[in-house]
Parts: sequence; C-alpha cells; structure tokens
Amino acid sequence: MQDTHTNSLGWLLDQELGSVEGVRYAVLMSSDGLLKARTETIGQDDGERFAALTAALRAAGKAWDEFTGGAGMRQLLIESVGCIGLTTTAAKNTMLSVCTTGPDADVGLISHHMVRLATRVGHELGTEERVPVVDGGQPV
Repeated sequence: MQDTHTNSLGWLLDQELGSVEGVRYAVLMSSDGLLKARTETIGQDDGERFAALTAALRAAGKAWDEFTGGAGMRQLLIESVGCIGLTTTAAKNTMLSVCTTGPDADVGLISHHMVRLATRVGHELGTEERVPVVDGGQPV
C-alpha cells in the first residue's frame, strides 16, 4: 500500500520523543482517532490503527471519569505485559500517545516530555472539530 499521508509533523515527534529512553513510538491524532503525525518508528498503517485504538480507549476513559464524578481526563495510562501506553491532550481536539519499549519504562520522564511538547507547540497542533453534513453538503 502506498503511503499517502505526508506526516509533516513527524519530525517534531521524532525530535521531542523519538530520542527519549523508553519510547517505542508516538503518534499525534485527532480526538476521534485520525492520525496527524507519527514517529519514524511506526509505519502509516500501524500508526492509523494505533490512533484509532487510542481514541477508543480515551473515550472509555472519559466515560469512566464521568461515571465516577470526575472533573475531566488529564492522562490515560494502560499497561500490558509488554509495554505501557500513555495518552494526553496535546491541543484542541488533539491527543498525543506514546507506546513504551517495555513495562519498566520511566513513565514520569516520558510524560514530562509529552507535556513539554504539548505546552511548547500545542497552539499549532489543534484540530478543528468536524461537523456532520447531510447529502447536500450542509452542516447538520
């Protein structure tokens, strides 16, 4: 399959997260799971799949927060036998997600770099909210 995604912000993820010890790969995505950028350590197809899976997990996390009377999600962490996944808000309608190299990765250090990236350039990373349209192309 030909890679048609330009990955124009991939360099930024590589620069800010690709060299952090314990980071296997990182993706930047819209809050509904569309891939915006990825590190060079994950391919296009896997990046799209990771973005979609992460968005589903984030939705479950938001539902959990609402059910428990929380005041909003800040970060999502999921741990499996082989790795840890971290997801945080990067900008308006935009999330940043990292998969670690293993369960012993320093999540504090990785989270620090994720938040630093979002704080430094988050104003440029936002995603406009998509508006549903009807057949005639008019917003619903």
